[in-house]
Amino acid sequence: MKAVPRDPARRDAAGSLRAVRIPFIQKAALMVDGRTEDLFLVDLGLRGAFAERAEALTVGEPVILVFRLPGNEIPLRFECRVAWWHAAGTPLVSKALPAGVGLEFVKWSAEDDARLRRFLEAYLQRTAGRRFHRPVPLAGEEDEP
Repeated sequence: MKAVPRDPARRDAAGSLRAVRIPFIQKAALMVDGRTEDLFLVDLGLRGAFAERAEALTVGEPVILVFRLPGNEIPLRFECRVAWWHAAGTPLVSKALPAGVGLEFVKWSAEDDARLRRFLEAYLQRTAGRRFHRPVPLAGEEDEP
């Protein structure tokens, strides 16, 4: 039997698309307590995003996030909860992030879900499933033992 290569866009069948986070620097609007503020998203996944923000929000606080996907004027709208806060200068184990909030999507339309899913799948196809890239050292640049 011949092995069939896995298609990165089909990752969701195994549930792994839910774990994917991609770099996503885009302007967004965050609605908090009836106020709307502009901010930038830093990364995006199927069930959440990280937004750059100087001031903390309370973990668990409900907010609404509105943003557009590149090349599309129709905004996506997600009701969220603040999942975590990252203060400026605080180290993270997995990556470097500015001050901001981790947002967990809790309510959204089926249409927005489908559009976000298609965007993430297309991103993975374009990048062959790679989310982050570590360049191979050039000759003479290898780390010294």
